[in-house]
Parts: sequence; structure tokens; C-alpha cells
Amino acid sequence: MTVAAGGADPFAALNGFFDRILVVTLARAKDRQARLRGRLAGLRYELVEGFDKALLDVADLVRAGSYDPARARRVDRFDRELSPGQLGCSLSHRKIYEEAVRNGWRRVLVLEDDAVPRLADLSTAAAALSELPEGWELAYLGYENFEEVTLRDRLKQAAYVVLAALRLMKWRPAQILRFHPSPFSPHLLSAGLHHCTHAYAFTLPGARKLLAAQSPTAFVADQLLIHLVLSRELRAFVTRPQLFDQERYAAPVAGGEPASFVSEG
Repeated sequence: MTVAAGGADPFAALNGFFDRILVVTLARAKDRQARLRGRLAGLRYELVEGFDKALLDVADLVRAGSYDPARARRVDRFDRELSPGQLGCSLSHRKIYEEAVRNGWRRVLVLEDDAVPRLADLSTAAAALSELPEGWELAYLGYENFEEVTLRDRLKQAAYVVLAALRLMKWRPAQILRFHPSPFSPHLLSAGLHHCTHAYAFTLPGARKLLAAQSPTAFVADQLLIHLVLSRELRAFVTRPQLFDQERYAAPVAGGEPASFVSEG
């Protein structure tokens, strides 16, 4: 598909490609939102108010069928339920999938309020988006893990395959063999196992799959993506270079807690 080059505007390609650009935040994260206004000036984004762990009634969510702690234990590598922060994050992203399906949005870019644009690399956005094939469903524009695959990573993968074959871990050998990204095009890799949900995109078919897999909510937000990618249920890619980083140190908000709710909230 063809995407116009960004020119002097670093966000032109993103603005022109996506139906919606949504930034997940918390109502109390005023400092984070203030920084966003400068950091994302020129990007056509909308704020989406997420679920604050401080306001969640977990028991009520369980009774309503929105969260299934037993299922969360089944899908987690270490048999853990979601923490309140993880649950708030997962519900926030699920809310976006639900809205995308309801409104028929074809292509959506999701950012979290700690996303930091890599301005020097945004010049590659038009090329990367143009290289996405027909039928793509998920694209990471920012991520952690396997930015470069090392010999240590390959040895660890081989050990995991043995452990999985012995049924000593929840991963299946076929999933482990898909851990590492692989070349696809000049600015894209086929996705492997990548952490974080601070900058990713999906299509309407991808949103339907994400929503179905997170109903009821059970996965940590980024583990949902990982599960579907490694199970080959989503056709997924990562941009090379990445287009967004994360703030490394969260700014405090009221009550002394970090504004970000990416993982533990």
C-alpha cells in the first residue's frame, strides 16, 4: 500500500495512514498529559481514559464476567492472577479493541502516555507503513526484547525448546521457535516475542481477534499480543527502526504513584 512521505512534518505519515490515533492515559495523569502536548505536537491523536487500578473493584469485575482470575492463572506462565495495575492496563486496551470493532475502524495506532517519538527515525514511517502487506493485523512501532538476536538468545531458545518438549513450561516448542523476529522487508521484520504496548497498531480484523481473545479479560496487555503472535493467530510485524520509545522514569502524580499503568500501574 502507498503512504505519502512525511517531509518536514514527522507525523505526516502516521496522520495520513491511521483512522484513529489513540493515547491511553489516566484521568489523574495530568503531568504526563502535559508532556504529551509538547511531545506529540502535530500528531492527530485523541486521549482515551483508561481504567485506574485505584478505582477498580476487582470482585465486581469478576461477578460481571469482565475478568476471569482462573483463566488468568491458566494463561500465565507462572500461574498468576493479574495484579490491579495489570488488570487496569488490560481493560484499557480491551476498551480500544471494543471501540474499534463497534465503529469499524480499519487501522488504529495505540500509544500509551509514556510513549516518546524517535523523531530522527520517524522519517522511515512512510516507508515502513507502505511495506505492510495486505492482510497485516498487528504492527509494533515500539517494543522491547529481541531488538537484536544474540548467540545467548539462540542458546536460551534451544534450552526452552527442550524444556517445552518435556512439558516443563507452558510454551509449546513451535511457539518458542517463533520467539525471534525474522526479515521481511527493508523497514519491517516479521514479529517474534516482543514486550510492551506503548506503541502498536492493528487493523479491524486484528481488533476482532484481540477482543475475542481478551473476553473475558485474562492476559496481561502485552502478553495477549505475544500469545496471538506466537500462536500464528495474528499476522504481525515490527518496524525497523522503532518509531517510539518509552519514558524510562515515570513522573509522579497525585498520591506519589507513577502515571503510567503499562504493567503494574
